[in-house]
Amino acid sequence: MSRLLVKDVRIVDADRELVGDILIGESTIQAVGAGLSVPPGVPVLLGEGRMALPAFVDLHAHFRDPGFPEKEDLLSGARAAAHGGFTCVSLMPNTDPACDSPEVARYILEEARRQGLVEVYPVGAITRGLKGEELADMEGLAPYVWAFSDDGHGVDDHELMLAACRKAAALGRVVYPHPEFSGVSDPELSQELMVARDLWLCRRTGCRLHLAHLSTPGGLELVALAKGQGLPITCEVTPHHLTLSKEEACYTVNPPLPDRRAQKALVQGLREGIVDVIATDHAPHTPEDKARGAPGISGIELAFPILFTRLVKPGLIPLSRLSRGLSLEPARILGLNKGLIKEGLDGDIVLVEDEPFTADEDFFLSKSSNTPLLGAELRGRVWATVHKGEVIYLAGKVKGRDFDDHRQVI
Repeated sequence: MSRLLVKDVRIVDADRELVGDILIGESTIQAVGAGLSVPPGVPVLLGEGRMALPAFVDLHAHFRDPGFPEKEDLLSGARAAAHGGFTCVSLMPNTDPACDSPEVARYILEEARRQGLVEVYPVGAITRGLKGEELADMEGLAPYVWAFSDDGHGVDDHELMLAACRKAAALGRVVYPHPEFSGVSDPELSQELMVARDLWLCRRTGCRLHLAHLSTPGGLELVALAKGQGLPITCEVTPHHLTLSKEEACYTVNPPLPDRRAQKALVQGLREGIVDVIATDHAPHTPEDKARGAPGISGIELAFPILFTRLVKPGLIPLSRLSRGLSLEPARILGLNKGLIKEGLDGDIVLVEDEPFTADEDFFLSKSSNTPLLGAELRGRVWATVHKGEVIYLAGKVKGRDFDDHRQVI
């Protein structure tokens, strides 16, 4: 069991802010306060006034393993996650083969545990091969996944999606749809029609529903109405949809970047609590695939800096609200003992520097750096990531490759 004392930090989470220390013992937080004494034999991480937040939890990422190791694999993705301040990552099923069988889900879990870097939570496919034609082995997948999604594809077939919602409800798993109808050319209308359909299925079946990467004001309006009726639903927005507009950046993502009007509505939805979670949709690609039009941003390493720079620093949202969206709410959805810097919760901490830096090619630990933010000056660089009391990233070094024990580098 790892033990650690984090000294002299500005502690911020969804519930409070204070200056002090954090004592982690037996992998959980034992004490939070000013002037904590150093127990014998416990290593100390000197925060020197840096911000300390609960480590981040990403509900939506692609590590491309199995199938596309040239873009990312479980190890490079985990290293990128640790670099970005994430200790828990939920992986989408659009691998090759797709995560539509217990064998693929077990491979992902076992490989992640072998690496021992970040916690990984697979999402199972709704349909076999993500083709939208027949249900995947949802019963076989259920012990290994927390949710079901066809990720980049909405399930157009209403009867098939109804059956999936009923089955997920019976299995106690979340339905996590990609809100988009394939036959509708208008992206906003396509999303809103799918959101409306899936909310009705949630109402009919009682399944828990988590809506992926909402990007339209109409989608948020539907979610707000459904929440007002007490339906068991949550939703997410990505960092790039919150901070980039199509007027500012010409970059291919799915759903498309919003216009400034929609972007402001998304930020307002986050501020008001309609949006529960900020999820990266980390989508690494090779330069060749990106040049051919593959949608997506390699976003897990710059998620906090871009949100901190463009939302928190200008005063659009408080840091506590950002912490809620990146840590507390996704941890609650996954049922984890994380998300606050509080006694009894897991010792998952991220230390951040409020200093400017440039996001150049050398910044990334992911295999891919496909992002419109290359060359941007940002603030909020992650300095250290702690998972259950163990330092897994510190000042450019990652556990396992650059150091074996945090006492060597502190």
